[in-house]
Amino acid sequence: MRRPADRGRCPRVTRRGREAATPAAMLVAMLVGAWGPVACTQPPSSPTAVFSLSVDSIPSPSVVAGDTMRDSTGVVAPLRGQAYNVSGHPLAAVTVRFITLTPRQLTIDGANHAIGAAGGDSVARVVADAQGLQSLPFTVPVVLRPDSIVHADTDSTTSLALSLTHADSNVSVPLTIQLRHIPTVPGGDSLTRTYRMQFRITYPVSAAGTGTFRDTTLFAYLVDANGNPARADTTDASGQAARRVRFQVGRVAPGTVDSVVVEASALYRVTPVPGSPVRFVIHYSSPHV
Repeated sequence: MRRPADRGRCPRVTRRGREAATPAAMLVAMLVGAWGPVACTQPPSSPTAVFSLSVDSIPSPSVVAGDTMRDSTGVVAPLRGQAYNVSGHPLAAVTVRFITLTPRQLTIDGANHAIGAAGGDSVARVVADAQGLQSLPFTVPVVLRPDSIVHADTDSTTSLALSLTHADSNVSVPLTIQLRHIPTVPGGDSLTRTYRMQFRITYPVSAAGTGTFRDTTLFAYLVDANGNPARADTTDASGQAARRVRFQVGRVAPGTVDSVVVEASALYRVTPVPGSPVRFVIHYSSPHV
């Protein structure tokens, strides 16, 4: 939907605002500049008129059915956006509103809180709006309430012989958990998908890490499937999430025999999901020089 304007020559414009973010293969932020060569309309020149808008990453990968969207700490958090004028300056007096295109799956109140429909397990579509300028639609999954967290298909205790010559030997198996839902009817869906999980190394404390590139200075740190430092994950279509531990054998004293302990947990509202934390132990040994 484009803002009405007098037609004129096609202007050359640049989209402005924060970059979009797409964690877990889900579009959670949308940068939109609605004025462009295709429109062949004159963009607004008033310093108080909206020329473009940006949408922040949504507070969570999903919203639980019958609940309000929350941030990583379990606290209710609204959707947020920012409008800009033609010079790229933020318009503090302009409120970005969010509109649901699928009200049977998701509603949005006057304070931009996203509320999942009670039925759950669906994907809603939302747009941001400021003075009639709208973003392209982005999706907000509505998921089933997480009722328990369990080990998935990996053993809770594994062993690893580190190697100076084979890098693959210095990465643990996936430490996989599953987030489950207790269905209200027999045979109902029992998985919670697209839900944030947290992993952390609890022993030794020196390897706790931050989930950032700085973790590569540690002797062991959590990584995603691509080997990047990461402590958070989002459950997939099977309700599972996983992280691995990468060891840097050059930072481990020769002949060391010890363990790394990893815990995985999730919050529903501000309370740990039953079963949290799930514990993994990796026994490792480093080679003798």
